[in-house]
Amino acid sequence: MKVSLSLALLSAVVLSGCAYNVSPYGASVKNVESIKSLDIKPVAVEPFQASKPGQSSITCRAAGPVTVSPSFESYIEKALIDELKLAGAYDPSSKLILRGKLEEIDFSSGMTDGKWLFTVTISNARNESFTTKSIFGFSGSFVADKACQETAQAFGPAVQKLVEDIVRDPKFKQVAN
Repeated sequence: MKVSLSLALLSAVVLSGCAYNVSPYGASVKNVESIKSLDIKPVAVEPFQASKPGQSSITCRAAGPVTVSPSFESYIEKALIDELKLAGAYDPSSKLILRGKLEEIDFSSGMTDGKWLFTVTISNARNESFTTKSIFGFSGSFVADKACQETAQAFGPAVQKLVEDIVRDPKFKQVAN
């Protein structure tokens, strides 16, 4: 009886899962060069909004959540600011202020492949805006733990692609000027 109770407790601990934490963002040289090529004046960025404010995790299979700190919209906001700073196109006191809203975020962690999906709207005070849908594919795994680790590891590169899709949209230069 004690052995089966111990095994049940051990199984519960093991199967309860753990969080798969996303790494801090690393800027992309490609994005910085794209921003520089736009030759825009420095902009400020307001705190991003989200359709699900403050969301910081999404459950991955039955293995546990993929988690970001402090929230998905803050992570993406900081990523955009980092890229703008490195391109010399960021000034927190600029009168031209960009706003962002994370409309949708999700992922799939399939047995053979996975993908991150984002929908973000960028706007300014003149009510000019555009919406970017970005998809970033990565390898999957039959094993839930491995698939969820890969999902967390793919988040940074997925956000790099999202920022690339935002700044390469011809409407970005219009909204940012």
